[in-house]
Amino acid sequence: MAPAAVIDTWPANFALAEESPGRPGLRTPQVGAVHALLGYWTTDPRVPATIVMPTGTGKTDTMVTAMVATRTERLLVVVPSDALRDQLAAKFATLGVLPALDLVPESAAMPVVGKLFGRLDDIADANNLADTCNVVISTPNALTNTSDEVRSAFLSRFTHLFIDEAHHVSARTWRTIRDGFVPKPVVQFTATPHRTDGQHLGGSLIYAFPLREAQRQGYFSKIRFASVLELVNPDVAVARRAIAALRADLAAGLDHLVMARANTVIRAQAILAIYEAEAADLGPVLVHSGTKKADTESALTNLASRESRILVCVDMFGEGFDLPQLKIAAMHDQHRSLGITLQFVGRFARSGGATMGSATVVAARSEVRHNDALRRLYAEDADWNLIIEDLTARAVEEQQEIDEFTKAFGSLPDAISIHSITPALSTVVYKPTTLTWHPQGASEFVPPDRLVTYPIPTNERDHVLWYVTASRSEPRWGMVDNVDAIEYNLFVVYWDEKHGLLYIHSSDNSSVHEKLAAAVTRQQGIGPLSGEDVFRVFHEVQRLTPNNVGLLDTRNRSRRYTSHHGSDVTEAFPAAEAQTKTQTHIAGTGFLNGAQYSIAASLKGRVWSHRTANGLKQWTEWCDVVGPKIIDPTISVDEIMSGFIRPVTVDAWPEDRIVLDLELSMALGDVLEPADVTVDDVSVQFADVSLVVGERTNPSDLWFTVQSPLWIVQYVMRLTASGLTVQPADPAREVGIVRTRKTQPLSELANRLGIRVLLDKDAVIEPPGLLLQPNREVPPFAADRLTPLDWGGVNIRKESWGEDRDPNTVQGRAMALVLEGTWDVVLDDDGSGEVADIVALREIDGTLVVQLTHCKFSSEDQPGARLVDLYELSGQAQRSAGWRRNIERMMQRLIRRERTRAASNRTGFVFGTIEDLQRLYERSDALRPRLDIVMAQPGLSKKLVKHNQLELLASVDMYLSETALSKLTVICSE
Repeated sequence: MAPAAVIDTWPANFALAEESPGRPGLRTPQVGAVHALLGYWTTDPRVPATIVMPTGTGKTDTMVTAMVATRTERLLVVVPSDALRDQLAAKFATLGVLPALDLVPESAAMPVVGKLFGRLDDIADANNLADTCNVVISTPNALTNTSDEVRSAFLSRFTHLFIDEAHHVSARTWRTIRDGFVPKPVVQFTATPHRTDGQHLGGSLIYAFPLREAQRQGYFSKIRFASVLELVNPDVAVARRAIAALRADLAAGLDHLVMARANTVIRAQAILAIYEAEAADLGPVLVHSGTKKADTESALTNLASRESRILVCVDMFGEGFDLPQLKIAAMHDQHRSLGITLQFVGRFARSGGATMGSATVVAARSEVRHNDALRRLYAEDADWNLIIEDLTARAVEEQQEIDEFTKAFGSLPDAISIHSITPALSTVVYKPTTLTWHPQGASEFVPPDRLVTYPIPTNERDHVLWYVTASRSEPRWGMVDNVDAIEYNLFVVYWDEKHGLLYIHSSDNSSVHEKLAAAVTRQQGIGPLSGEDVFRVFHEVQRLTPNNVGLLDTRNRSRRYTSHHGSDVTEAFPAAEAQTKTQTHIAGTGFLNGAQYSIAASLKGRVWSHRTANGLKQWTEWCDVVGPKIIDPTISVDEIMSGFIRPVTVDAWPEDRIVLDLELSMALGDVLEPADVTVDDVSVQFADVSLVVGERTNPSDLWFTVQSPLWIVQYVMRLTASGLTVQPADPAREVGIVRTRKTQPLSELANRLGIRVLLDKDAVIEPPGLLLQPNREVPPFAADRLTPLDWGGVNIRKESWGEDRDPNTVQGRAMALVLEGTWDVVLDDDGSGEVADIVALREIDGTLVVQLTHCKFSSEDQPGARLVDLYELSGQAQRSAGWRRNIERMMQRLIRRERTRAASNRTGFVFGTIEDLQRLYERSDALRPRLDIVMAQPGLSKKLVKHNQLELLASVDMYLSETALSKLTVICSE
């Protein structure tokens, strides 16, 4: 039957009959979603509609109902997997539940359903498939593998597009299909609006059925969460807990199955062996993408007959797999995304008959968390019903907030989607005398023939407008007839009514756009806020270091403008102070509220950061932070300028500086912290590795060792005119960093990502060989801040208290002092890779207090004023500042190190347990971090302390305060 003839058999006036006691019908969320869609399509269907329906509420049948109710002429459905394609095709081919509910007459013909398995070869092939079907179901890969010309022709044949599992839609392959279909009607269906990358789904959120209602009405069952905390054999613990849950459910007369999830085939095979050893009578089976078809069918047959009740899989059974009896999820490897986690678990929470009960999720509590929401889910005693409801509601609210911001623009252009706009964080700022803005002035200002987005989208509620222009010019690479270069530029205008500031962003940086400002303020001759006041945006940034400075020479016209980069910026400041030159722009980095921060500003009035906003709303929020600083008269530009650290290029290790320690760059730490490292085929986790400073054997070479409990490898850090490089002492023996696909030499990563060298006198050397030292006089550390301790009976020449926990050591006495305080956890973390010798943590009044105590033995039998006794401690203390900037990484390292100790039947806990540490880690994202650093050195005498020692301690104190907001305590002798 021809597609048009099929539609003619469907009811012209479809009745959306809702189920009620004694009367079958569509589910409440299905009726609500279709009604919302029908209402939305009467307004402006050019903007994609988004519908959120929790798993189990009947999303697929909602699609079928919408198609029949609207007598959709030709429908394209995009799904993420082959399994879903086949599942939806079967539903559409039989009109789902509609015949059984008598919502279509017996005479209603079934739609012609096509499935696209691969790319379309030509336009004729595409047209033939589209024209012979009512519905075509495809994966995005099949469409994106098709040529642009053929795909465009294929999409043009359809009247409507449905996107299933629409949380994928921000991916480029999906977005290409959707944006190629607009302005025709598009509907995005999803069970969860969560996106891993935080991007908006796009379109208008027209309907969201609350999860709490889905549970209340019985579409989504309750979820029981069983957490397991086991450091040495978590897989065995998870398996045993899941098996126990299954046996309990079977004893209660419930027909339940277990799915054990792994993220690789090798992992799945190891997990299968555990289940075979623990529950052979339950017939564990393994299925993954590499399983032979016959073996897969055999496994599924065994599950259907209940010869097997445990399925081990590798993500094969996600979207598109439907086995309602799977009610126990054993999460041996957890998903990295909240959205995928909720979707996966939702399949276990589908309600069923009398033989199906509540869902159970079993997972190990570990230090691996990819976002804060997942940490909440996998925390001890987490109530998944409340948390999932809360997280889902928050996600919907966030989407609605952005949706309301988008809707406030009124009419939006077809050419460019507002959700595809991610402006750079840059702006020029104006302070007009007018009390309001006039957005219509932008339409009067921009020539219509240059405007790509017509009409100009304007949000009167939030005072924002944006548009895109196109301009043609001759190509820069030559004079060619009939060839033009087309340049597209984005413009965004935001009026901050509270401060009376107008912000203009543009990808065209050739001007500050005074005429546009005049048009929207009705103030002719207006100019941006400019001059040195713009440099107020650097206010409150600590240890501010310029990395790019422009200079304008007011006398020498032949060399009027120069730009200085890297170490070259050092020349820019003295030159400006000579009063013949002035800085035209400064770009710098530093620390703001204990976190790394970058900002830049120019005399002309432009302010920018080397980041990109995820949308227009985030850009306006950034403007609200930087703009008011420029007009704040209490901020002194002179103080800001004098506070800049001026980099100096060095080609040898400074003779008057002592190397205190080495610190990994943030980027290198991100790579190394979760990795295993190997030497001579002996592997350890990086959490058990330290970089220990050695000697300088000549002006260029600084030796250091990479140490673990099992091996030591020597390296040299060479500083020459060519820069700072790291090399192994023996090229044949180097530390290897084990990554997903290969093992990389440590030197290769260190040279690419960087290691910082901490020096005394408040100085640092950073790659490629820049000496950074604040130009200031730091007052000596106050002697009355030294805290003397009674070291009676202590061997001050012995630092570590060892495995026998000798109290008459430096660490033992310091530990006794720590234990006098009130703590939730106190750890002996002494050893290679330590966070500190003693780590103490507690939660109090919404704050996570972390005290790191570094201990060092005295170089002589009696306390004195020896500077050498403080060098290593000072380096350890300064390196500790990095933990304040990444508390999560610190907590993860503590847990990993305790796992290593537990494998050898040792523990670092002096007070508290692993449960207490894990609990603090799981709550750390909701707590304000406070880092206190303690240096314990009995070889330092308060009475005999010298000025040079106090100077060293002062530089450490200042560094900790500026980079980590940390307090320093120094414990010494009388």
